Amino acid sequence: MGLSDNSMGLILAVASSAFIGSSFILKKKGLKRAGASGTRAGVGGYTYLLEPLWWAGMVTSK
Repeated sequence: MGLSDNSMGLILAVASSAFIGSSFILKKKGLKRAGASGTRAGVGGYTYLLEPLWWAGMVTSK
């Protein structure tokens, strides 16, 4: 007994939303942490590149 096409589509949509949301949250937390410890990205800093949380968000967003 398998899942119907509608059920499978719903499961995939919810999973996709969870991954997109979590990657956004990780990137946002990484940017906030990087901004607190160095030059903010909006001012021309690149401290966020040294932040592991930002990289985790970038990896999960692809």
